[in-house]
Amino acid sequence: MSHCTCGCGHGITVSTMTPPLTADTTVDEAKRRPGALDVLERFGINHCCGAPLALREAAAAAGASLDEVLSALAMTEARP
Repeated sequence: MSHCTCGCGHGITVSTMTPPLTADTTVDEAKRRPGALDVLERFGINHCCGAPLALREAAAAAGASLDEVLSALAMTEARP
């Protein structure tokens, strides 16, 4: 969390966190995160034509373990 820096002094706290990736997150949403494109490519997940698919469906289509994909994506988000 960080404080708004617009200068008006209202002091609203603004969340800088993005929602976690889940099995229902689309490939398109996931690929926009730093490092995610490399992970998707490593698992053979189609990030172009498969973009509207949920990660659950995309992993299944690629023959990849959903748990491993989500874990690898989470590791990219944990990096500073």
